[in-house]
Amino acid sequence: MPPKDKASPSSASVTIRDVARLAGVSPATVSKVMNNAPYVSEETRQTVRAAADKLNFRPNSIARSLKMSRTATLGLITDDLEGVFTMSMMRGVEEVVSAQGFSVFLCNSYGDAARERAHLEVLIDKKVDGVILISGYRVRQRGAPALPLGDIPVVYLYQYTDEAAVRCVVPDDFGGAVLGAGHLAGLGRRRIAVINGPAHYEATRHRLEGVQHALARAGVPFDAALVRAGKWYESSGYAAASDLMTLPAPPDALFCMSDSIAVGALGALHDLGVRVPQDVALIGFDNRSFAVHQRPPLTTVALPLVQMGRLAGDLLLKDIREGGSAAELYRVPCELVVRQSCGASRA
Repeated sequence: MPPKDKASPSSASVTIRDVARLAGVSPATVSKVMNNAPYVSEETRQTVRAAADKLNFRPNSIARSLKMSRTATLGLITDDLEGVFTMSMMRGVEEVVSAQGFSVFLCNSYGDAARERAHLEVLIDKKVDGVILISGYRVRQRGAPALPLGDIPVVYLYQYTDEAAVRCVVPDDFGGAVLGAGHLAGLGRRRIAVINGPAHYEATRHRLEGVQHALARAGVPFDAALVRAGKWYESSGYAAASDLMTLPAPPDALFCMSDSIAVGALGALHDLGVRVPQDVALIGFDNRSFAVHQRPPLTTVALPLVQMGRLAGDLLLKDIREGGSAAELYRVPCELVVRQSCGASRA
């Protein structure tokens, strides 16, 4: 008697990699075919579909199977594993998800789409319940995930998109600047200068708009001649503060849009013999660990990094439990941390 045919594998046991191997293409190409993406030749589409049919593979079979059998694992992909912002956000995510019994696979894409796609392929194979994609450098707009994930929930952290139905968590940079500028105006400062970051950062624009809004609300004139822009570094803060203090009518307050800028500005003021906060009030932005160790300790607007991570973790767990997602943007409020550099005793 001829040998019996082997049973066809179930769709739940077949992965994208299995189809790719049989078709002789990459897993990314299989994903494009299954999602009807453009720029794939008809010959390749037919080859991939024939392989998928032979293996009894159906699009999103893995993602659908997760609803039936969760693994209590999540994927977290960052483009900046060593960044101080990244570590704080990851801490917030881990606090939330570990308390619910979830483990996290951590991946670094280095900002490269091909690496992100490769990581996502592995995470799909590991049948993670959800994925968080973190931008560690700056708040930015980006496209959809580098690999379509079907029904697997995704949350963007410190970035956002208009190309996918995902929840996005970012800081409220505008609101944070309103807090800082409003505080300076409330202390009686009237010539409030701004030392900002590079123009191509969204935070730069949002924070300047927040300052303008706060000063208008407080009845304090906004003087564009008191605005400087550079990099986020101490050297930029030193140069900008030195320049501002040579004006015929120098400012009585400096609102620096990063703590590193503020430290550089503080050094310039010391070298010029300008007293802080008696002559010039000084506020930073970020609440980096070194801010409290300056002389005087630095008042700053704290980015809600840990809180953002916690919210991202909560949202992802909610989507996993309820089996859905939504295109929503969450702006997490910043907090003003008042120390001696702004002269709070004047209030």
